[in-house]
Amino acid sequence: MEKSIKYAQSAALREEVEDLTALVVVEYDRLTVAEAEELRGQFRDAGCTYRVYKNSVIRYAIAGTSHEPLSPFLKGVSGLAYNADDPGAPARVARDFAKKNDKLRLKAGVVEGEVLEGEACNKLADMPGPREIKAKLLMLFKTPATRMVQVMQAAPRDFLRVLNAKKKKDEEAA
Repeated sequence: MEKSIKYAQSAALREEVEDLTALVVVEYDRLTVAEAEELRGQFRDAGCTYRVYKNSVIRYAIAGTSHEPLSPFLKGVSGLAYNADDPGAPARVARDFAKKNDKLRLKAGVVEGEVLEGEACNKLADMPGPREIKAKLLMLFKTPATRMVQVMQAAPRDFLRVLNAKKKKDEEAA
């Protein structure tokens, strides 16, 4: 590959990944074409970008960024995956695919300059996505109102129970 093409690819890749919070590098050695297409489809379905570049192109693209600590892991066959909205999505897809297919391995990930190697990438994969975080936040907002309604209903309900017990006692006495 000509150097001018490598420089152009690395410049374009740098623009894409420079402001991202997380990147994941996977090793996809010996995947068949069908398996590779399935993997790409799963990344696409999760809203992730997955591309295969020469390691030198990735190395030049991440040089001087917060993703530079990934450089030592750029050996062998490497694929780069990322998602601007959900940093944990690429790691989740790679982890789930690797469970079914031992030819894929999660090499490393980087989150805001901190490197997560191999199995430590599961921490990134276990991170809740934006939808889960929003749902939990809504539950937090909803809980005080629900509790307040329950407290306000408790007094009349308990008073009614006392009246019913008194009525039943009077009926039994009569």
